[in-house]
Amino acid sequence: MTRYAAILLVLLPLTAGAAEWPTYRHDNRRSGVSTEKLAFPLKPLWTHRGGTPRQAWSGPAKWDAYSGNANLQSMRNFDPCYYVTVGGGLVYYGSSRDNAVHALEAGSGAERWVFFAEAPVRLPPTLFEGTAFAGSDDGHLYALDAGKGSLLWKDRGAPEERRIPSNASLISLWPVRTSALVANGSLYYAASLTPWESSWLISLDPKSGQRRFAEELSGVTLQGALLATAESLVAPQGRSSPLLFNAQTGKAAGTIGHAGGVFCLVTEDQQVLAGPNSQKPKDNQLLLTNPGGQKVATFNDTNRAVLTGGTAYLHTRGTLKAIRYAENSTELWSITTPAPSELIVCANAVLIGQGDSLSAFSRETGELLWKAEIPGRVHGLALSNGTLIASTGLGDIHAFGP
Repeated sequence: MTRYAAILLVLLPLTAGAAEWPTYRHDNRRSGVSTEKLAFPLKPLWTHRGGTPRQAWSGPAKWDAYSGNANLQSMRNFDPCYYVTVGGGLVYYGSSRDNAVHALEAGSGAERWVFFAEAPVRLPPTLFEGTAFAGSDDGHLYALDAGKGSLLWKDRGAPEERRIPSNASLISLWPVRTSALVANGSLYYAASLTPWESSWLISLDPKSGQRRFAEELSGVTLQGALLATAESLVAPQGRSSPLLFNAQTGKAAGTIGHAGGVFCLVTEDQQVLAGPNSQKPKDNQLLLTNPGGQKVATFNDTNRAVLTGGTAYLHTRGTLKAIRYAENSTELWSITTPAPSELIVCANAVLIGQGDSLSAFSRETGELLWKAEIPGRVHGLALSNGTLIASTGLGDIHAFGP
């Protein structure tokens, strides 16, 4: 087996077909890239109203007079909507409103099943070989039958049960806020809240739930979706730098010291894009780091991007751009449009969510292919079997198809 093939086995979701979206932002790299082609124009298919999310953390300061910045994204904004995963004809999401995992019929939006945890479920379940893995603020990772919603087994992150009041809920002192990740035959999650309490990074057998390691960590706060490179796990922290861990042992393997935030992705060539590193600058930044830990590029005034095939699709200073970042940053096209709150890419389009709208632009030319107006800011996008699914800050999930 070549090294490239081995990397693919680690990074790609092990059960995903081209027409599925089995984990947060599609795959273990959180790439936001699907090889599926959409047929435009799209029309509304159904809407599911889940109620307004109760986010774990408040947003950023509205104005910093010392730094002169305003309207920046929160560095811990990992649950502004009900992100979805899709597989087996079902759309799944976790709810911070009713403390549950929901499964909807992909064709109609009708609810197939609901599983209630004891505290908010902030990220969508990860789907793997008929099982849906979802973490909750109650401190547990749940393994559910993906078709029926019945409990197969659960694992408590911390060695003891302690609850505290938080944001109208009673949560564990070690909530699971990292999204489950299945890579190279192992299941990973973290239980963490504050740096002055221990955190736990845990690996299990995804079939049996038997633990492979449980690494106690100090001085960290792990939140947002875990990612996988060929050799390491990447764990966002929000206001501190993302951390690297050995995927076999859970031992610390370094940090991405010049980055921060909870938006992270791993590129095909093993580089890590993350940011912002703080809220002191006057604009948002995403920083690209090579496998050796060196910063190789900074994307200014940018809060979302997708890097695939040597091209970066991003929004900066009022324009959506396609840039060949691997070739002296050659600009392929540029289109004036408001800043997005989410951006993903399919085979033929760049898809962006904004305040009250969805737009699709040609990957080749930047031409506007389709646009739809919907209430609420679009924070989450996913696609499966020709259907585009948008999640808003109002707690609504909208499906569009041909």
